Amino acid sequence: MEDLQNKSPEFVESYAKANPIPNARAKFPLLQVGGDTFLTESMIVTEYVAELHRSPLLPSGAEDRARMRLFIELCGSTFNYFPMLKASSDKEVFEDALGTFKDGLVDADAFLRSTHPDGPFLLGDQFSLAECTFAPFVQRSCTVLPAFTGKNGFQKVDPVQLCEDMGLERMGRWIKAVRDRPSVVKTGIPSEVLLENTAKMLAK
Repeated sequence: MEDLQNKSPEFVESYAKANPIPNARAKFPLLQVGGDTFLTESMIVTEYVAELHRSPLLPSGAEDRARMRLFIELCGSTFNYFPMLKASSDKEVFEDALGTFKDGLVDADAFLRSTHPDGPFLLGDQFSLAECTFAPFVQRSCTVLPAFTGKNGFQKVDPVQLCEDMGLERMGRWIKAVRDRPSVVKTGIPSEVLLENTAKMLAK
């Protein structure tokens, strides 16, 4: 198992086979697909595995596949919550970061309402690679933000509650459907581990 903060020379060497761009920072995920062939970047790895196994997570229609990729491309940064945690005691920085987070929720809600407004997922009842891609970030934000915000006079942030407060019914429903999906719950990082790791990162 690799230490995320102190990657081994072997991992760095393997990563360079997936991303030969000079001085590229070695990062996860990294998938070995045979011999000395490696793949990286979450969406590339996810799509490769889905295509290899003809997974139902990959929509059968070209239009739905394009819509799925567009959602990921346009709304991929929606759950970037770390700037709020890094704000520390600077309330102005926190409010700016919170504003950016809210804007992302608004944008994602608009996209979801334009596709299958009855949901719960991007493609209606189909849990797709879009949800797989977002699931770790949904889980983390729903766990970490309520635990680490709401101190020193700062607003407590809960993504689901934000959606309710802002009238983003479609986005709130999507977040809850992704967060509570049995496969997401089963494969997600335990809450206590997630909170402990976040505290360590913030302490550095």
